Amino acid sequence: MEPTMDISRKRFGRPVSIRDGHDNFFTPLRLLFALLVVIGHAYAVGKGSPDAEPQLFLSYTFSYMAVNLFFITSGFLVTKSMLYRGDPTLFTASRLIRIYPALIVHVLFVVFIVGTFMSDLPLWAYLSHPDVLSQPIRVLSFFNTDMILPGVFADNGEPYASAPLWTLRFEMLCYIGTVLAFTLGLMRRKWMLLAQFVVPSIIWIVGQQSGTFEHLPASLENMIRFAIAYGLGTAIYAYRDRITVSLWMIPALALLCWLIRDIEAVEVTMNLMLAAFVMWAAFLHAPRFDALKRLPDMSYGLYIYHWVILQTAMALWPGLSVIALFAIALPITLGLAWLSWIWIEKPALARKGPFSDWLRFGREPKPFDRNAVLID
Repeated sequence: MEPTMDISRKRFGRPVSIRDGHDNFFTPLRLLFALLVVIGHAYAVGKGSPDAEPQLFLSYTFSYMAVNLFFITSGFLVTKSMLYRGDPTLFTASRLIRIYPALIVHVLFVVFIVGTFMSDLPLWAYLSHPDVLSQPIRVLSFFNTDMILPGVFADNGEPYASAPLWTLRFEMLCYIGTVLAFTLGLMRRKWMLLAQFVVPSIIWIVGQQSGTFEHLPASLENMIRFAIAYGLGTAIYAYRDRITVSLWMIPALALLCWLIRDIEAVEVTMNLMLAAFVMWAAFLHAPRFDALKRLPDMSYGLYIYHWVILQTAMALWPGLSVIALFAIALPITLGLAWLSWIWIEKPALARKGPFSDWLRFGREPKPFDRNAVLID
């Protein structure tokens, strides 16, 4: 037994290189990130306040760090997708199909199934209410994703039927930024991708130090927050051939975060720590855990469905402890996420080729030379 333990320690302590291809642990990691969001939101719903969510590291909550982890991972994988085929139309089709089919079904489920049964209004009064009828347009346009439905969850601490969806508008903005950067030739040089991390980091630090964000809409501050995380993933992809990640880097960056916890640069350092963890865990050579790579990619379904299930459980059984609420909601949410993946997301993704052909109106894609991008 002891020699096996020695081999394991050496393997986990060995520097990890970033590899191309699908041989990685991103799928189980995304499931982990979604689970962290569920844990954090179980506190928010169970205690009736977003401020009730405990801090996981310094002043950062479970959901805050998990969403940043999602954006770092997304920046890496979406940039890879853009530069692998070099086809903006196929990229756009893939991103739309990844977000919208499952989201449309989720909105209909919340509005017309959960809302119908949970509203304290008469059935026709609920179904004919303007706030009900306008929800699909509000949410799918990302104009307002909170989904406050008449008479639904009114006695809960939070009235929102789908609070986590607000991050999706920033995910879509990042996708738009990626396709624009490619189209405008801003991916020709590696430093251009590095700038996508450096520039928002500087804006964040200056904006926080000067108090500028206090006079601007919160959405602009969030835009910079997510641009830092997404841009970091983009920069890592650009320099992946030069980057190795060691396990010791994670506690070292955590210590640095703690040392600078009172200054604005801690946000940037925290993202570097999260990126070190993501890349180390995603590309770790651990054959014993290879079965995890074959897990269905249910992270999106877990993310979009968990809140409404938490809210429903809390409305049905007021006074549930956070642990009990989590224990009830998690298996139901996992079931819905699995159904979403099997019946909606996976079949939709299989249609991204025909959908991209439809978007380009029969025109052939432009030739793409992979040697013309990411030049030193």
